[in-house]
This record gives sequence, structure tokens and C-alpha cells, in this order.
Amino acid sequence: MSKHKSPFLFKKFSVSHHRSSMKVGVDGVLIGCWTDVGKVRRILDVGTGCGLIALIMAQRCPEAEVVGIDIDKASAEEASVNVANSSWADRMQILQGSFPERLVSLKENRFDLIVSNPPYFDSGVSDIATSRERARHQGSLSPFSLLHSSRTFLMSDGKLAMIIPSDLASELETAAVNLGYSLMRKCLVRGHEGVPYKRTLLQWIYNNAYSCKEIATEYLTLETGHNNPTDDYRNLCKDFYLKF
Repeated sequence: MSKHKSPFLFKKFSVSHHRSSMKVGVDGVLIGCWTDVGKVRRILDVGTGCGLIALIMAQRCPEAEVVGIDIDKASAEEASVNVANSSWADRMQILQGSFPERLVSLKENRFDLIVSNPPYFDSGVSDIATSRERARHQGSLSPFSLLHSSRTFLMSDGKLAMIIPSDLASELETAAVNLGYSLMRKCLVRGHEGVPYKRTLLQWIYNNAYSCKEIATEYLTLETGHNNPTDDYRNLCKDFYLKF
């Protein structure tokens, strides 16, 4: 097998990702490792791609059922193989179809946690040529549409977590409040010291009557130099990355 098609190895599972629209990347690992999974029994990974976040959730939550969904057929097929090759296949499921339409017909379609690394690239081009462009294009699975649609499928006091570009955070936080979410956690992420924070990790609870205490924004710097992870990054992802 060529290096291009070799699976990405984690400590307790491996991920083949050469067919998926979204490959293994830092954003997916970050949101999977950072999300609060306390008292979570049913988890949905929206836009699962190769199944990376779903597999991280399965490792972190030994008692939870985990469902991944992706509109791209090749991605869903590859994620299904990755799940079948894992230690948690008996409590995981991959669905192929659009969110939220594919979930409507399911008998059990409510979750304690919905997590996603949603598409965020808006090119303004309506004719999308490749599956990767489709996966990263803001459309039916934009961060804003995810806020709207997730409400239907969350349990009472269910949680929603996602990673987004930081320049979308303020507008998205306002939209979330207007839709009945309360912010639980927030973390700004940058590559190394001296550069802007480019990613924001957000987690809400959905309940109009819920009132969170004032939260303190977290900050995460990934590296002190090339391939030299910070202690915070190591501690967050040490159960997954081989090099950590």
C-alpha cells in the first residue's frame, strides 16, 4: 500500500481516509478530544467523513452509542469500514445521507450530544466539482444550519459542539442564543505563539430554561516550534496521537 493510501494510526484505532471527502486533520482531532462528554449515552457525528470524530467519541465514551452521518457515499462507505475494524463496532453506526433529512425516518433519532467539524469554506461557486469541495462548502451543513437543525434531534438538555473559523464565532454565538442554546465552553486555538487564533471550539447546551455560569474562555497553542507540541496540546490529545 502506498503512503498516500496508508491508514492513519492512532493509539487504539486506525483510520483509512483516502476515499473520504474529508481526511484526518487536526480540527477533527481537536473537537473530538476537547468536547465535554459527561453523562452522554447517545452521540451523533454530523459530516463524519472517514469516521474520525465518531471513533474518538467511541473511545472516550465506553458505554455510549455513536452514530456518524455523511452525505458523501464514498465517505460513508470508508467510515463504515473503519468502524468495522475498530473495537467498538457493536455500538457504532454510519449512515449515508443528508443531515437532517436522513435522520427523520429513524426510530431512535435523538441524542445527548451532537458534534461536528462542519464545512466552512464559502467560495460563492454553485457548481462544485469534487467531493472535497462539496464537503467544505457552506451549504446545507454550514455551522449556522447545524445550529438550527440540531435542535430537533437533541435530548432535553442535549449538547452541541463544533469547531469553526474564529471569524465566525461572534455571529454564531449570537445566533445560538437566539435559538435557545446556552454556551457551556469556548476555546480559541492557534498554531503557535505570535500568530492569531484561527479556530474556535464551542459547546452549547440546548434548553431555554438553562442558565450557565459565566464561562472563562480557554486558549490553546498547538506548537512551540515545528513538530514540537505544547504541553497543553499533548495533554488534550495524549490518548490518541501515537507521537504524544
